Amino acid sequence: MRRRDVLIAAVAVIYTGFLLYAGGMKFIVLSAVLYAPGSALYFWARREQGMKLFDRTSDLVIFVLACIGAMVGIYWIATGYIVL
Repeated sequence: MRRRDVLIAAVAVIYTGFLLYAGGMKFIVLSAVLYAPGSALYFWARREQGMKLFDRTSDLVIFVLACIGAMVGIYWIATGYIVL
């Protein structure tokens, strides 16, 4: 059963990645803007559980990339480079 769940999750991740790629840079950056509030909720939940924020270095790297993307997206929206 676990192998089936992992396969379904892998297909979903690949499909989501393809959709972001097909949408172009505009939608990748906008999705990063939407992920930013989710990161705040993640921090809150980890702190409530008394756990470390990041278990692995790769988690920190992904978080930093998402934050950079969110900042770029907010800047592009503010300057009119992206029109919603």
